[in-house]
Amino acid sequence: MAEKGTPHFIFQRVTALVMVPLTVWFVASLIAHSGDSRMELMEWIAHWHVAVPLSILLLAGFFHMRLGIEVVIDDYIHKPDTRGMLHFLNTLFALILGAIAVWSVIAITLIV
Repeated sequence: MAEKGTPHFIFQRVTALVMVPLTVWFVASLIAHSGDSRMELMEWIAHWHVAVPLSILLLAGFFHMRLGIEVVIDDYIHKPDTRGMLHFLNTLFALILGAIAVWSVIAITLIV
């Protein structure tokens, strides 16, 4: 476990740095579009200059979540078999949610 500490630390900081401006952009955009209908929001998301940063925000967020939960698992689960299973489930959960989220953005861009 000790040999993977530095890359883990760097990935966690990089994903946080990526997410900060994208989160500010997304929240400001949602506030600006607060009176829009559902269809207007979908049309806004369908633009490539919105869909791409939104997808990056989602992927970075789920990867950051996986890294954070990994630290919690390493700190509090002491049985190696249980720890390994939880790491697998954590990764699987993050992959599934990330894929669903990005697929949703892609579906919106293709439908609208």
